[in-house]
Amino acid sequence: MDQKPFESVRDLMTSLAAYLPTLLAGLLVVLLGLIAAWIASRVLVRVLVFMRLDRVLARLHWTSALQSGDARHSLFEFFGTVLGIFVFLIFLANALVIWGLTVLSGLFTRFLLLIPEFITAGLILLVGWSLASLASRAIQRVLFREQFSRARLVATLVRWAVLVTAFAIALVELNIAVTIVTGAFLIAFGSLALCVVLAVGLGSKRGVELLWDEHFRRAREPDGRGRAVD
Repeated sequence: MDQKPFESVRDLMTSLAAYLPTLLAGLLVVLLGLIAAWIASRVLVRVLVFMRLDRVLARLHWTSALQSGDARHSLFEFFGTVLGIFVFLIFLANALVIWGLTVLSGLFTRFLLLIPEFITAGLILLVGWSLASLASRAIQRVLFREQFSRARLVATLVRWAVLVTAFAIALVELNIAVTIVTGAFLIAFGSLALCVVLAVGLGSKRGVELLWDEHFRRAREPDGRGRAVD
């Protein structure tokens, strides 16, 4: 009875000594992850600076947000930090496997698998926002040139349509309410198509006829070189 506490301490020390190499191996993986994350972050920042990403963003009319060099550098640093964190988390997940923390490692792996989906959804929203701005400006410019009275309204509607579509695609990418989003879009597009058919076929029949007559009249008129346009 008196020797059991000493035997327990001896067993504890033996277990710690046996687990020490595993602990050191996991810590080594974590250290390598920190180094790899720092290298990946620095490399990405250098690549973005070399590729002149600010020029690409300027084409998307982000020039006002990136007027100063500090803003551009902060944006590049943000991208590098995100990549560094992702790389470190991969190494940390492997360290958890080495330490034998299987349950925690499984949860962590599932979390890691969600990160690319969130990044993809963010990129979809970013591209959608850029396309919405470009499409809105282009349509408004064309309608102003044609002296259309509701140019701003149409451009705004197109902008919001693109934004809603991008948001719905992001939700589908995240597997959030996929059935509801898909059904809502099918209903919306079907309703829009029906409205267009009814508007053109019934309400605007005479207007459409006049537009086509004007188009064919201009097509039959001779051009500047004295011959009819095909």
